Amino acid sequence: MALVAGIKQKNWTETELQALPDDGYQHEVVDGKLVLSPKNDFYHGRICMRLSAALHDYAAKNRLGIVLDSSTGFWMKNHNCRAPDISFVPKGRLEELGFKPSTRKFFPRAPDLAVEVLSPNNTRTEINARLKDFFSSGTKIAWIINPTTKSVEVCHSPDKKIPLDSEGSLDGEHLLPGFRYPIAALFKEWDWE
Repeated sequence: MALVAGIKQKNWTETELQALPDDGYQHEVVDGKLVLSPKNDFYHGRICMRLSAALHDYAAKNRLGIVLDSSTGFWMKNHNCRAPDISFVPKGRLEELGFKPSTRKFFPRAPDLAVEVLSPNNTRTEINARLKDFFSSGTKIAWIINPTTKSVEVCHSPDKKIPLDSEGSLDGEHLLPGFRYPIAALFKEWDWE
């Protein structure tokens, strides 16, 4: 669950957001209000890292683009600043916008692939609002991962959602052609067993 800071609605700048203290919260801007999300638990982090590593390795090997973590800010068309758990932006889009590895600004618009790993306190309303922001700002695919039910919603719009259980696989479709990742692998026990 996100907490809304006691700061009134305003137009936040990138400089102001980057100057916020490392206070144990993830900072986003939603409808002009600073929203603080608490750090996530071990299980959440493990799922994110597993999928991030697989996506990164695949994207790098095939020279497709960049995979980013939840510390990366994305400016939505409505001026919200979102930070998905995992993001992918294709090489062509990075080149078109002039982004270099050393670029020190938030990304304009949403990532092409946005991944959210649900926490126990996320609400459907909150996730739907995030999806609306992502898709209206350029996202092509979103994966909503539910650790509790060990399932995933593959979204192609805020309203077009395909549920997959742990027998299914994540598919990179046209963004990461040939990428497939078994959903069950997200939730398996230790990697060394």
